[in-house]
Amino acid sequence: MGRGGLPGRALVIFGVLLAATLLWAGDQPWKGKPYQTWDAKDIQQIMTHSPWVVATSVRRSWRPSRTSTVVQPVQPEISGGVRTRPRVMGNVAGNTGGTGAEQQMNVYLYWYSSRVIRAASAREAVLRGMMDPPAAQKFTDAPQAQYQIVLKMDDMTPFLDKGASFYQQNAFLQMRRSKLKLQPSKVVYERMGTTSEDVVFFFPKTTASGAPTIASDETDVVFSLKFANQTVRVNFKPKKMVDQFGPDL
Repeated sequence: MGRGGLPGRALVIFGVLLAATLLWAGDQPWKGKPYQTWDAKDIQQIMTHSPWVVATSVRRSWRPSRTSTVVQPVQPEISGGVRTRPRVMGNVAGNTGGTGAEQQMNVYLYWYSSRVIRAASAREAVLRGMMDPPAAQKFTDAPQAQYQIVLKMDDMTPFLDKGASFYQQNAFLQMRRSKLKLQPSKVVYERMGTTSEDVVFFFPKTTASGAPTIASDETDVVFSLKFANQTVRVNFKPKKMVDQFGPDL
């Protein structure tokens, strides 16, 4: 062993740690790989099993206004630099028993103002030939003035039956540590294809006094929404919402 070299045992330990780090990075592509190198598997991981996506389920207590089918992805758009449309991966309908009005349905919530989710959407569009790399970079890097949470499920009848203003009054974000409770500044419906709407909830990043609405030490942010005589309540954990550049909300 030359001067300054590592002893054999240290080399083995270093190799094990390096392998573990690479394996962990593979499970968390948002920390280990530039988004320009993400493949379809990475994107699926981000869109289904990352801290920026939460899935829950509701009982369909309403009469469907249309046949529930998986909506095929359409060409992503950049509308004022706001967002492309998230594509739910896997079984959208989420049928866990029952038929018709009794069907259990999956509801997906995306923290869409994050770099990670925006980059994953843009990267998928590039892989599908729907966006060129410069446009994807522009979309990913576009500053977001407000937090955005996108809700997606297969049968959006409750949202089509009532306007965005109704859901602006029936949704909120609440911080567990500070107890601050935020109403949406606005709610926007965006059409995806011909049979579905995405619902985008916007929340302010600062209070009237200029203080951050989500403090750096916040542990839990709860999104709550009432619709169809039930409540969807999911929990996002800001301390886990970190990519290779730092906190990502």
